[in-house]
Amino acid sequence: MADLSRIREHMEVIGADGVHLGTVDKVDGDRIKLIKADSGSHKDHHHYVSGGLVAEVEGNKVRLSANGDAAILLEEEEDGSGLGEDGLFSWRNIGIGAAAVAGVAAAAGAATLVRGRNSGGAKPKGKGKSKTKA
Repeated sequence: MADLSRIREHMEVIGADGVHLGTVDKVDGDRIKLIKADSGSHKDHHHYVSGGLVAEVEGNKVRLSANGDAAILLEEEEDGSGLGEDGLFSWRNIGIGAAAVAGVAAAAGAATLVRGRNSGGAKPKGKGKSKTKA
């Protein structure tokens, strides 16, 4: 973790890949408080970034150790909870959804295997007309 005391108001917060994630409002304990305008889909309150994600402070930029697409998922609400933990796209709900999809896919795969044994293009051996040469 970089020295958070070097972080100042209005510095740009970027991912390891240079993608803009937000603008510093202030350092609040061991977290960076972002300005409301850079708070993603719901701009009515501040989001926070854990100081543990800070890789370095360079010039007027705070570079995180995670790429932008991953770092945005790690932003926090004021109380420390993840963004939308009670919402549809929470990690808990994504996990439940993934498990359900995996279960359905496994059942569909098993049904296909069973049907494939009993029907299909190939004729079973030993049945049907046989041709004999005279």
